[in-house]
Amino acid sequence: MRENVKKIQANNNEINLYCFLGEALLKTQMVEQALSHSITLKMNPDETKKQADEFLKQTQSYTLGQAIKIAIKEKLYNLSIQDELNSFLQQRNWLVHKVICGNEEDLNAGKINEELFHKIKCISDKAESIQRLIEYDLIDFCTSKGRNMSKIITLLKLQEQGIRIRK
Repeated sequence: MRENVKKIQANNNEINLYCFLGEALLKTQMVEQALSHSITLKMNPDETKKQADEFLKQTQSYTLGQAIKIAIKEKLYNLSIQDELNSFLQQRNWLVHKVICGNEEDLNAGKINEELFHKIKCISDKAESIQRLIEYDLIDFCTSKGRNMSKIITLLKLQEQGIRIRK
């Protein structure tokens, strides 16, 4: 690596871009985690915790696309959730693989337009919405198996109101 490379400070737009990208990627990973846990519980409702944890380790290694394919193949979700997951997968793929494509010149010049920020923020918002869909679907599943989910529902409602829960 050349040592005489001059580093240029990021401008405010670049810092905002990095923050928006980080938020979108983190929320996407939270969807992946919710999906992994949901697949595990739905496909192993009667297994021991140890067996379920082993299955979970496997599902956590799946990409979002792989997890969605399994969910569709196993018919784990209703059609509206499946459609949401497929639509989100396309957005996530753009975020991870193509956010730079078509924006190279602007990014290199430090000029980032509001449209790009908006598109990335919409992906963050969509990820959060899908995570909630998966969580409530899993609550319904657990309830159908005779589990009392009232405490979980209360915690989710508090989170939706913006109240942070700490252990």
